[in-house]
Amino acid sequence: MELALSVTSHLRPIADAFVLINSTKVHPVWFPYAWAPTLHAARISMIFSWNARKSPTPLSWGTHIAGFLIMAWGGGLLSHFWLGLPPPLLYSFQPAINYISVHLFLTLLFQTLPDVLYPPIIDTILWPLDALLRTNAVTLTLGLFSSPNVYPEYRNSSLAHLILGAIASAGGGLAAATFNLWTPNWTFSTPPPLRAGAGWAGTLDVWGGALVALIFSSTTHHPAFTSLHTYSTLFLSSPFLSGTRKPHADSDFPPLNSQEAKSLACAVLGIFFAARVVKQHWLTPPPPTKVLSKPSAATSPSKKAKRKAQ
Repeated sequence: MELALSVTSHLRPIADAFVLINSTKVHPVWFPYAWAPTLHAARISMIFSWNARKSPTPLSWGTHIAGFLIMAWGGGLLSHFWLGLPPPLLYSFQPAINYISVHLFLTLLFQTLPDVLYPPIIDTILWPLDALLRTNAVTLTLGLFSSPNVYPEYRNSSLAHLILGAIASAGGGLAAATFNLWTPNWTFSTPPPLRAGAGWAGTLDVWGGALVALIFSSTTHHPAFTSLHTYSTLFLSSPFLSGTRKPHADSDFPPLNSQEAKSLACAVLGIFFAARVVKQHWLTPPPPTKVLSKPSAATSPSKKAKRKAQ
């Protein structure tokens, strides 16, 4: 019990942040949408705009908006379709208004001030927000298991929890990169996590979502993770780790509530997000620049022509 209380006390600021972004509106009248989807739309818009900027041919407005929405909503749509549930994104105008308005505003901003969009600085500053939004998306999607329309085989399967976490975390990004949605002509290619050299950083969005699902569902003592909870309790209460706890002392490891479990998962994911930012932006050397060698005097065509003229 002391261990659980110690953990939850350190996670309170993260839990307060979750409450803030999910319950507070940007403006009660002019923009009555919660901060969570608004910030998510902003971060996806930044990533999409940066990749679209690399395209040699400008994107049409239709391609730009459609590609952005697929990237932003891909995880949610795939999660609902997999569980056989109707996605709210397809029967309500509100998500479209929220996301498209944010994307249009930032797109015009980046066209007016292109230097503002610089991923190394933005990612370094906003990695805590990225971990918060990613964890929020995964845990909210895991809440779909409580729907009576979901098959119990999915609900009571630990593997299904991990798969759903990976889909919610990386579904939109994988769709965008696989179909090159930030180019004028969409084409199918190998998903980035399956490409050579992806490494742990290139696949973090996939296994990070599964890790969040594992931490959240197991620490809330979901029935799908009963066996994991039993074995972890036996391990943590063993004499090798603590001589004060009695073996099989389940009361020493009570379940966390949803906010505490989300905060713990966010803290763990945030460590990996910070490490990825350091690796990708600050430890990876820039590509070498090619230096063009000047032709020597003996082989210079212009000088040969001058000699012939003389």
